[in-house]
Amino acid sequence: MTQQKQPSQLLTIEQVKQKLQDRRLEVVALATGLHYNTLRYIRDTKQTNVQYATLQKLSDYFACDCVCD
Repeated sequence: MTQQKQPSQLLTIEQVKQKLQDRRLEVVALATGLHYNTLRYIRDTKQTNVQYATLQKLSDYFACDCVCD
């Protein structure tokens, strides 16, 4: 039996921008398969027209993000 990955809750573009502020974009790019320039463009511009697939990849990435105390 194959387990299907549950889709994470889709973040808004504003939430993604906020979460990208303190991240190394190279690490996020490797983890998500998105290009570094795509992530930089989302983070550093007033970009609001982001593809659904891009938001889904970033939402999934941040859903797996663990904060260790």
